[in-house]
Amino acid sequence: MRYMALLVLALLTSTLAYQKATLQAIQPSAQTVSVNAAAAQFLSYRSAVMAYMTANPTFTGTIQPNQLSAYSPQYSSAFVSTYAAGNAVTVSGTGRLITAYAALPTGALQAVLLQSGNDASIGLSSGTTWTTDANGVNTTPEPLNVAVTAGDVVSVVKTGN
Repeated sequence: MRYMALLVLALLTSTLAYQKATLQAIQPSAQTVSVNAAAAQFLSYRSAVMAYMTANPTFTGTIQPNQLSAYSPQYSSAFVSTYAAGNAVTVSGTGRLITAYAALPTGALQAVLLQSGNDASIGLSSGTTWTTDANGVNTTPEPLNVAVTAGDVVSVVKTGN
């Protein structure tokens, strides 16, 4: 009987420790949340660039951040400065080659691919070339229409012929 209080205390302590460990296991880390947010922002930036090009199909050059805000409600101009994001639109045959890029945190490329449904137009820059990281796709390096810092996440889309 005299050990009953100690037994209850031990059970209570172990139950609380178990609950804490379980809660920590199911909550994403701050790093995971940051990577997922950066991935979502990159996809919003790319969507804004693509929407701008849909509205302005003959445009070539660099689309300025202030020109993009009307084209994607989730787009934030702070993304451009935070992640050194940019874009380039060049003539390619009768269409355009549209490149969007950003220096995202480590691990963000996989989050971008996951959030985009394994989009083959998304990959990694090697400076003047890029390679898609989408599963099941040919990973032959392709030329970029603009020099992009090696290691940056890129999206390359060709319109027209």
